[in-house]
Amino acid sequence: MARRKSKWREKLHGFFGYVMVGIAVVLVVVVFGGAYYFVIAPNLISKPFIEKPSLPEDALERIRAGEHIIGAEHINYIINEIGAYKLRNPFGTKKYPIMEFVLTDTGVRYYSYVKDHIPATTEGNAKNEDIVIKGSQETAFNILESENTLAAVKKAKDEGEIKTELVADMKLLATKGYISIYDNIK
Repeated sequence: MARRKSKWREKLHGFFGYVMVGIAVVLVVVVFGGAYYFVIAPNLISKPFIEKPSLPEDALERIRAGEHIIGAEHINYIINEIGAYKLRNPFGTKKYPIMEFVLTDTGVRYYSYVKDHIPATTEGNAKNEDIVIKGSQETAFNILESENTLAAVKKAKDEGEIKTELVADMKLLATKGYISIYDNIK
């Protein structure tokens, strides 16, 4: 009888062990999946409406002649379309996501930061930027003229027309949400 109880207890302990392992696996999946879905690549944030800025009818000819045509409003529109609105400052800090853009043909620099999921872009050099993106005005023009901004950015990146330099470390980039942009354009 004692031996029968012992076997029953062993089976009960084994069953209890499997249940605990199952619960642990579910918790790990929920924690890491939730961290990815809500922190690293948030999908529940609404994209703010930013009107597509216009370009002059002769913009491409003027760009090719060396004139500065692409402005802060154009850069702001493009980054919103690729998902910059998903970026945020890490919890408990005021370190906003900052991207610097260099127009390689004119040397003009812009920087964009995201505050409360709304991107803002101004002309000038960035301080404490997370990434630097380099491309020509003609590339920006082609992106703006395309029907699908995201697809045009992917194509420009794949063809080497856009270069990206990571300045911040990967941990900081992940906590600010840059992985969501990377996922959009890969």
